Amino acid sequence: MLFRMPRLTMLAVAGTLAAAPAWAQERPPLPAMPSTGGVGTVPSQPAPLTEEQKVAITQAVKQTNRKVTVPPGVQAHVGAELPASMELYMLPDLALADIPEAKPYRYTVVENRVVLVDPTNMRVVEVMAK
Repeated sequence: MLFRMPRLTMLAVAGTLAAAPAWAQERPPLPAMPSTGGVGTVPSQPAPLTEEQKVAITQAVKQTNRKVTVPPGVQAHVGAELPASMELYMLPDLALADIPEAKPYRYTVVENRVVLVDPTNMRVVEVMAK
């Protein structure tokens, strides 16, 4: 009975010879997949929200009745960077169903205002009126 061995290619590695299967050299490497950290792609410029969308998001967040603790001294204005330790929350499904543009963002509440935040850099992208 004869056994067929795969064709081997000899490689010189630091003065020694090592055998590598031929198929290992014939296939190109797979491209690297970008990591999104489970957050998804966040646009560099936030999608402008209409006043109706802002009201809908604010109402949906208030219906969740979530108690949010904000560290002292946090300023919530567009472009501000929030502390990394600050907890952010996913927008309610009700809001995301009607406003898919808001999906990449998370929210918190500062001074009774709903604040949309880019979770990749903790920057405020929108502050809703009370």
